[in-house]
Amino acid sequence: MKNVNVTAREFECRRGELTIRGIEYRGEGERLPIAVVSHGFLANYFTTRGYAARLAEWGYAAYCFDFCGGCVAGHSDGRTEDMTVLTEVEDLLAVIGFARNVQGNDPGRVTLMGCSQGGLVSALAAAKLGREVERLVLFYPALCIPDDARAGKMMFYRFDPSDPPERITGGPITLGRLYPLTVRDMDVMKEISRYTGPVLIVHGDSDGIVAPRYAVDAVEAYNSTAPRRCQLVMIEGAAHGFDRRADGIALDAVRLFLEGFGMVLEVDVELSERQGFSWTPVERTRILPFTGKTETPWFRGAVLPGAKDVQTRRVCRGHYFRAEYGISGTDYTGEACRIHVVNEDTGGGWEPTLLTDSAALNFLNTADAATAVEPRKKGLMVRIFVKTE
Repeated sequence: MKNVNVTAREFECRRGELTIRGIEYRGEGERLPIAVVSHGFLANYFTTRGYAARLAEWGYAAYCFDFCGGCVAGHSDGRTEDMTVLTEVEDLLAVIGFARNVQGNDPGRVTLMGCSQGGLVSALAAAKLGREVERLVLFYPALCIPDDARAGKMMFYRFDPSDPPERITGGPITLGRLYPLTVRDMDVMKEISRYTGPVLIVHGDSDGIVAPRYAVDAVEAYNSTAPRRCQLVMIEGAAHGFDRRADGIALDAVRLFLEGFGMVLEVDVELSERQGFSWTPVERTRILPFTGKTETPWFRGAVLPGAKDVQTRRVCRGHYFRAEYGISGTDYTGEACRIHVVNEDTGGGWEPTLLTDSAALNFLNTADAATAVEPRKKGLMVRIFVKTE
């Protein structure tokens, strides 16, 4: 995707008697694909406008908005006591309908992206719309909300789950009785898995509000109805609400996902303490042996002995990095196989080449591939994406 000039304007649409307000960020061109970004509980569109602007840079007509009654300080109509997850689904559907009717948009290409409660709302809306949604992106989705409602413990709020009061207090906004009741009996994994299109989930392994296991369970639920179409990027050290580092890792994955790439390998690399070095007047080379393992819906295996990353830095000529290794394991059919990986970076980013003896993964031998790297405490997480669509 090439970055383009972006224009921004405010927009309004209606859900019944309520007015929904937000911002449209628009890339260049006609028949633009649509992206709608949903904010989390207590937040507002200011927390998601950076994502919408980035999507517009990538050529989308992107919309962020305030849910009715869903903000501490928002621009849309509505009382917080009337807000529920399901009213927010209706808000999102109203914005999608508005965006589809904007001149210059492609009504047949809609991507939904949601953060926290907005992630749950986006997942439920996608389940309603089915294949009308081209892609679904979920950042730390609050799939815990039905469980929390059953427990009578939702963030700052405490109540009797069998008989919630008309007004639930204890946090920055007052909630209504329907907020927990409308989701208390929901089988959330069953509900969201009705959407059968491509899904990307990005979650932090240090999320103290939505446990990472909910993201893992969601991958299993999605892939149970349409295998290998859901991918999970679990970011080390990331909390609920991403910082700049986590945002960078997340958006790298989103960009590739929107371009039709799927994550085939996720190699958890552990660098060896034994390193080799060589120097000449014009270059310095460092040799980094490593081990690792990978587990994705496509392939599971371990890095074979002899893997190394050779990093050469040349005076006035930039750098040349080359990681080469083999992985032995099983493909998604259960067949034993190997994958040989060569990852090279000459200054413009990593470019992987894959070679496998797997019949099921034979497409890797000619696939357009890309790499995203996440630095970690004990090494790296190397994610290799290939064009699967």
